[in-house]
Amino acid sequence: MIDELHRALKEIDELKFEKKDILIKQETLINTLVDAMVLIDQNNKITTFNLAAVKMFGYTPEEVIGHNVRLLCPEPVRTEHDKYVSRYTHTEQKHIVGKGREVVALRKDGTTFPILLSVSEMWLDGERHFTGLIKDITEQKNMERLKNEFISTVSHELRTPLTSIRGSLGLITGGATGDLSTQQKSLIHIAESNTERLLLLINDILDIEKIESGKLRFEFKRMDLIQLLQNCLDENAGLEQEFKINFNFTHTDESIFVNGDDSRLFQVINNLISNAAKFSNASDTVDIDVKLHNGLVRISVIDHGIGIDPKFMPKLFEKFTQADSTDVRKTAGTGLGLNISKAIIDKHQGMIFAESTLGQGSSFHIDLPLSQTDAILSSLPETIEERFASILIVEDDPDIAELIKRMLTDAGCQCDIAYDTLQARDLLATNTYDAMTLDLILPGQNGLEFLNELEQLGTDHNMPVVVISVDAKNEGITTQEYTSVVDWIQKPIDSNKLIAAVTASQAMSLRDKPLILQVEDEEDVRKIVGMMLADHAEIITAETLKQAREEISRHQFDLVLLDIGLPDGSGLDLLVELKAQTPPINAVIFSAQDVGQDIAEQVGAALVKSRTSNLQLIQTIKAAIK
Repeated sequence: MIDELHRALKEIDELKFEKKDILIKQETLINTLVDAMVLIDQNNKITTFNLAAVKMFGYTPEEVIGHNVRLLCPEPVRTEHDKYVSRYTHTEQKHIVGKGREVVALRKDGTTFPILLSVSEMWLDGERHFTGLIKDITEQKNMERLKNEFISTVSHELRTPLTSIRGSLGLITGGATGDLSTQQKSLIHIAESNTERLLLLINDILDIEKIESGKLRFEFKRMDLIQLLQNCLDENAGLEQEFKINFNFTHTDESIFVNGDDSRLFQVINNLISNAAKFSNASDTVDIDVKLHNGLVRISVIDHGIGIDPKFMPKLFEKFTQADSTDVRKTAGTGLGLNISKAIIDKHQGMIFAESTLGQGSSFHIDLPLSQTDAILSSLPETIEERFASILIVEDDPDIAELIKRMLTDAGCQCDIAYDTLQARDLLATNTYDAMTLDLILPGQNGLEFLNELEQLGTDHNMPVVVISVDAKNEGITTQEYTSVVDWIQKPIDSNKLIAAVTASQAMSLRDKPLILQVEDEEDVRKIVGMMLADHAEIITAETLKQAREEISRHQFDLVLLDIGLPDGSGLDLLVELKAQTPPINAVIFSAQDVGQDIAEQVGAALVKSRTSNLQLIQTIKAAIK
């Protein structure tokens, strides 16, 4: 019996030794990890704290083991951390577990730093534990900051002077300095061609950066694809002469509408047409075809030139890839165009692909979903020079709403209907309207309350309003009390009076020429823009935010042409002040820096200097003023 007891005790000692040996090996392994590892139990208490964590946070294991992991978290994560774990324990809904995310951590000395945290779940001795692998990404964030600063420098320091060069050349070829000799025209053409090549390179590099960071801006709207393609061909007409080829555009007589960003789709089509021209043989025809295909619209750009090597096809849409054809290339490229094109088409929920036979040519196809929008086309009678406003109709009676829409549509307006203020807010959040008709008796909230809210919001929603109600006078409405109300109309509605009220709200300034404030610190750009707009507007310039504010206090401007990077701050700081003016002043951003969608929605247009031609700038400014 004693011998058996001794044997049992010996086996227990051996098991203890083996378990201790295993624990030592586990601890050694954990301490060899490059990344910090923190193990916590289901009560959020730290049970393991490896050497990498000691170096990262500044605590010894003895200082943290047994303490709540909140010790390593700054506010507001510290307060919320226990709730995260409790919610997962009770619901099994994974908000953090099994995922990696960037958060901020807290060192012993009170400093914070960015980390990449990956949390996983494990069971030890029948109890739930959580393992956190932590990577200090301070250096990564510093590199991102330096990259962003470099991108900003490239954007401003290269785009701005090239804008002046491009604008100057455009004015010269447009006859601003008189007739040019044949030799002068040839030299100007060389300068223009190489300026465009340099701009293409800069824009492609900046677009790639925006794609990778998810910051490439898109402005989706219902658009006529046939018209877009025709505009693109018109702009590339010079390629026919340059490469001695012909464009053949085949399409249906009816318009085809898609929901897209016209400038980005223009960029894609332009790239495909340009490539087709460059790789075609002299006297070849480049076919551009548009047709409905399997419920989608397919755009095809087909050349009959040198074709693409089958070995190169799998990486055709990768970055910095070009077919090895140095002996036949007629024009250098960046190797980025097709990669950018694919990213743009992906954003449009479409697909781009290519077919090619070496020595016989290539076909590039784009499939896009058709627009399902029921919007009314904004075509106008030929007697009307400019289109009327886009109108929001706020009316709860469906029959009256359709009647108002029919009246305004017949007059050339484009209309959307909201049957209550909730729908109106949704439409205002996603669309820009030039005017609004408003019933005073609405379900949920009356028109007066809604009107007060709009006036308090400022420029974005403080548009001209035509009040339509059974008896607006009895509701106390006057155009003096509400600055946005331009007229009130009683039901039943007089169509002539309705149309007159809406169109009157779009009246142009009484000045012979609109007055524009150009806020721009680059003297060359101020001169070039001044020459472009000389026949269209009166220009007052400001080099700084301070000067701009002084000019705004002295004059009533029809428009502000706004640069972002100014010596004493960001031009974006002016946007709130422009909204607060009475009446509010519209703005067009014209800067070397691209802006996000949130900023673009606050202004009449957001133009990038290197992407905007002289004609585009003039047309945009005229449209913004109107």
